[in-house]
Amino acid sequence: MVNQINLVDDTFTLKFNKKLDSSTSYQLKYFGFNRLDKNTNIPIFKALIKNVKFVETLNFLKKKKITIFLCDNSQKYLKKIKTNEISQKKNSDYLVSIKEKPNLNEYNDFVSSINYLKRDLQEHQKKSLFHLQKAVSAAIFSVPGSGKTSVVLAYYEKLRIEKKVNGIFVIGPRSCFGPWEDEFLLNINRNHNSKILNINPTKRKIIYDQKLKNELFLVHFKTIANDIEYLKNFFLENKLLLVVDEAHNIKKIDGVWSNAVIELSKKSIYKVILTGTPLPNDLRDIYNYLDFLYGYNSIFSKKDRASIEILLNNEKKDEAINFVKQKIHPYYTRVTKKELNLSKPIFNKPKLIKMNPIEKNIYEAILTKIRNYGRSTFLNNIDLIQRICKARIIRLKQAASYVRNLDSALHDEDINIHENLLDDKSIRNQIKKYDQLEKPAKLIKLISMVKNLKNQNKKVLVWSTHLKTINLILKALLAEGIVAEKIVGKTDLDKRRNIKEEFNLKGSSLDVIVALPQACSESISLHKACHNAIYYDLNYNAAEFLQSLDRIHRVGGSEMIPVEYDFLHYVDTVDVKVYEKVFKKADRQMQIIEEENLTFDLEDIEENWETLYNDLSL
Repeated sequence: MVNQINLVDDTFTLKFNKKLDSSTSYQLKYFGFNRLDKNTNIPIFKALIKNVKFVETLNFLKKKKITIFLCDNSQKYLKKIKTNEISQKKNSDYLVSIKEKPNLNEYNDFVSSINYLKRDLQEHQKKSLFHLQKAVSAAIFSVPGSGKTSVVLAYYEKLRIEKKVNGIFVIGPRSCFGPWEDEFLLNINRNHNSKILNINPTKRKIIYDQKLKNELFLVHFKTIANDIEYLKNFFLENKLLLVVDEAHNIKKIDGVWSNAVIELSKKSIYKVILTGTPLPNDLRDIYNYLDFLYGYNSIFSKKDRASIEILLNNEKKDEAINFVKQKIHPYYTRVTKKELNLSKPIFNKPKLIKMNPIEKNIYEAILTKIRNYGRSTFLNNIDLIQRICKARIIRLKQAASYVRNLDSALHDEDINIHENLLDDKSIRNQIKKYDQLEKPAKLIKLISMVKNLKNQNKKVLVWSTHLKTINLILKALLAEGIVAEKIVGKTDLDKRRNIKEEFNLKGSSLDVIVALPQACSESISLHKACHNAIYYDLNYNAAEFLQSLDRIHRVGGSEMIPVEYDFLHYVDTVDVKVYEKVFKKADRQMQIIEEENLTFDLEDIEENWETLYNDLSL
């Protein structure tokens, strides 16, 4: 009896003619083969084709000088693997040439064929579209404001004309829905006939079951996870271009949203990944993008992933980064900020403001408590350290924005058990009655700045990270006769769109938008008529901050007129420290983002509350 591998349906059977040593059996298990009967001297292993490392198994057995006979199906499978490898290598080389040195005649012919759009594409958009069309499925990692949506809509229209698709299905945050509808009308000369799938499950199922009636579908990530089985059938019945916008939302390996979106991607031929912030905190975060576009293991094989793991475990970070860069280079395009030829943004020196007496009294009371309370009582509990450090910084940020933000802390018994920062009755009363006692000095300065800009016929985007502060600012602006609106998480899509459209009209009466970064820092374009932003306070999140900057610094409005950013700081407060740390992180990210080749920053760029706490506690 010879050693042999048989493949029947989707299962390999591996038989040996003599007993194997334990190390060989263990290695075969690593390659996906499970032994059936451990008591027999004739070892038999089985493995599902989707779980087995077939080439690695053959190479291992050859190295062990174990001759193996392959059945016809096994030989065909091995030939298919080798053919796919050759084909993938040719395709990746071609896509690299498309990016780096395209054939001019081929490119010019392609550009001449783009005559079906209502709005012309810019040169950098044409290059991305050229690559996308040749790749069939690809990622666009261009910076926010570069016109990624226009590129995808041009690709969609080309596919529709060629009868390859009959609809476009966009997965993303709710904030992107309105912009997709707007861009459809601007780029394609017909009604978008869109459907936002935010209706109840029963109504969504009716849409999935019926003949396609809409052309543009807009869906949140959570809906994909909830409806995945219905959606798979929906895609089988329809030819749809599948797009993931703000794709950094599916970076998490084995996440609920990620798994559902990748599962759905198997039912579509044409797919696009969009994100202006592709930088992973973990190198493995990039896997989901490629798995979505080309299928699991197609670009990053199990062997590749194992190699990356070994390099990272051995602290060979640079080698791991270079390996990943080389693997993904053919499959994306990106435009950096400097390539857009936008006007250089102006970051004005922060306005330093002295607190008014009562807000200063409350702020200093909290700061004194932090310094005096010490850390010895909870040094043995790392989780508690992080939790309390964060809670205390948040208290200071709340006080430096608008002391009424501390209302929630008065009732937060769980935290107060450990910190007791607001146990002084006089301080608690001052917080409760603050609006009757004084106005924040920051607010007075803001109103003055907005009035000055309004007198120059300039619109203003005001940012704050606290809902109560946003309501305070809005109320104060309206009281001064300044037309203003707010955009927060609860602002519905229609209201959000109406605000955006009015704000983008140069002659409209809407002077100011007061916005929450978490609700307004992605997808929304506010650059058509606004070139000034004021940060009333900052969040400790560099990626969110960078996104917010791009709301008014974008293609189609920022080429000639420079944008200005102002920052309001209370003197000697957490405002200054947060600003310094956010800008340091943002500068580092922008240096990476602006490099010619996509790079990865594996250092900790997340919020480090304990470091900030230590700075303030000295």
